[in-house]
Order: sequence, then structure tokens, then C-alpha cells
Amino acid sequence: MLNSSYLFLPFLFLCLFISIFLVNKIIKIDLPNVKYNEIDGLRGYLAFFVFLHHSYIWSIFLKTNEWKEPKSNLFNQFGQTSVALFFMITAFLFITKLITAKNHSINWTDYIKSRFFRLFPAYFVSIIVVFIIVLILSNFQVNDSILSNFKNVIGWLFFTFSGSNDINSVSNTYLIDAGVTWSLPYEWLFYLILPLIALFFKIKVSPKNLVIYTIAFIVIAVLNHVTLKQFLPFLGGIIVALLIAKKSINLKGLKYSILLVILVFILIYFFNSGKDIIPLLISTLLFLIIASGNSIFGILLNSFSRLFGQVTYSLYLFHGIVLFIVFKFVIGYDQVAKFSNNKYWLIIASCIFPIVLISQISYNYIELPFINLFKPKK
Repeated sequence: MLNSSYLFLPFLFLCLFISIFLVNKIIKIDLPNVKYNEIDGLRGYLAFFVFLHHSYIWSIFLKTNEWKEPKSNLFNQFGQTSVALFFMITAFLFITKLITAKNHSINWTDYIKSRFFRLFPAYFVSIIVVFIIVLILSNFQVNDSILSNFKNVIGWLFFTFSGSNDINSVSNTYLIDAGVTWSLPYEWLFYLILPLIALFFKIKVSPKNLVIYTIAFIVIAVLNHVTLKQFLPFLGGIIVALLIAKKSINLKGLKYSILLVILVFILIYFFNSGKDIIPLLISTLLFLIIASGNSIFGILLNSFSRLFGQVTYSLYLFHGIVLFIVFKFVIGYDQVAKFSNNKYWLIIASCIFPIVLISQISYNYIELPFINLFKPKK
């Protein structure tokens, strides 16, 4: 199974490239002007890797009824290291803003408002779809108490700060979106701790804001049983931001692209987890190379990669929902479980175009209008 899954990867990437090309013919989006184009070009691939990670997990789940981390180093790194890099990107971009803040001042109200309207609209739509699927699975009947349902629905609406609890007694509700919402509370925790971090950069923060943000951070951290280890990827992003700010690091050359490829092979060959210290150190070095302006043989700088990078968030939110609908309603769990490995990955390949299309629609008509409407004032 392992060898066959690996052999399908080139075909899956071919399907991805064809899908991106066709979708951009149907729904055109513009490339924004950003400072770090290489990071822009990286994000879409990271979301696609998460999709591959969950596709592999589904292949095991349908046969064993166990949702667990893949034993395959590659497919587990697709998920864990990609999310770690997402966290590093968040920390890098926002610490860079602190470093370059004019007049050592930030409008924290605008900041948190822009974060909310950047994340919530597409998230809200994805959660509404989850709720609809729950209703269908429940045969439109109330199977849990009103109070319990209300509590769990509110928990999901607020970025699953209190966990992705089952709704209306639908077992393993998190399977509907492949459990991707787990990472969002960590994003919010970083946003909330940023005013405290800002003090180290001599950024003005009112005592009121500092208290409110810190209390919110503590509450969410307690609800999610957060440990320091889970914040290490953000620390990696902070370190990279501080190094890049010195403007003495140049890792753009061919030899550094080759070094990056070697590091990726080391990461995949020797480590199954992307959460441990050594893999995180390797991931941080990978990110440092890219953040310094290395485009990996030009791949991350081309418009194709950057266009794909724009739909990252929607792709992350909706890919699990598409997989669930296909497996549960279109084909059926029992049927998919009987498929050969080759047939299974052909089904996964067939999901790529609709996922890219849905993601682009979501970005263009849900994400982008709110991004433009709630940009923080400079």
C-alpha cells in the first residue's frame, strides 16, 4: 500500500496543476502586492500537503475505523510539518510588522478586527456546511438536549476554542472537516499574545488592551490544554523574523536550494513526527531559507504558485468536507473500504478539481471582500 500511495503522488500533483490552470480560467483572481512572494507561493502547497495527509488517514480509517497519524513518514510530515510551517509564517509576518511598526504604535482594535474578519467569514460558511451535514446524518431529528446542542454549536462557531465536540450526538463530528479546526485556536492564541510580545519591541500597548488580550489568551489556553511545546513553531517563526530583520542573511543561491531539498529528505527519511524538537529545528531552517528569498529553483515565485497560494485558507477549511461528502454520501464508506489502493487514490485525484474550484470561489467571493473591507489602518 505504501509504495502504491507514493507512486500516485506525481499523478496527484499533475491533477493539481491542471485544476489550478482550469479554475483560473473560470474564476480569475489578481495577485496582491506582498513583500514576501516566496512565502505567498509556499502556502498553497502546504494546504495541499494537508489534504494529502488527510486523504491517507481516511484510507486507513475506512478500513480500521481508527483516525490516527499515518505510520508513513512522508504522509505524516505532509500534515504535521505543513501546519508547523503555517504557524511559523503567522509568527514571522506579525513579528516583522512589530519590527517595522512606524512610530512604535499599532491600532490594536483595528488589528484584532482585521484578524477576525480575515478568518471568520470563510470559517463560518464551512461550519454552516458542517451543521447541515450533521442535520442530514441526524435525519433532521434532535438527538441531544437543546442546552448541549447550543453549547456545542457555539463552541464550533467560536473557532472550536473549547474543542470540536460532537453535535446532536453525531459521533466524531470532527470527521466532517477532517478536524482541521484544531489549529485555529492556536492562531488566535498567537494573535492575543502579540500585544505582550510588542512590549519587547517598545510598541505602545495600553494597560487595558494588555489585560483584555492576556486574559483572553489564558482562557483559550486553558480550554485547549495548551503546552509550551505546542508553541514552538511560533517561536521558530519569531526567530526567523529576527534573523531576517538584520538583513545580513542571504540564502537565495542555488546551493541553498539544494540544501533545502536535502533537509526535506532528511526530515522525511529519519522522522515520522513533525512536532518533535529536531524536526522543528529542521523546519525552522527550511523556513529561514525560504523567508530569506529562496524560491526553490523559481517554483515559489511563479504566478502559478502564487495564485494557488491565495486560496490556501479556503482549501484548508473545505478539503475535509469534500472528502467526507464523497466518502459518506457519493460512494459510501463500505464501498470505499473495498476499493483497491489504486482505485482509492484515483478517487482522491477526482476530488482535487472540485476542492480547488470551491476554494477559489470561497476566496474570491467570501474571503477577499472582507479582507479589503477590514484592512487595518496604517
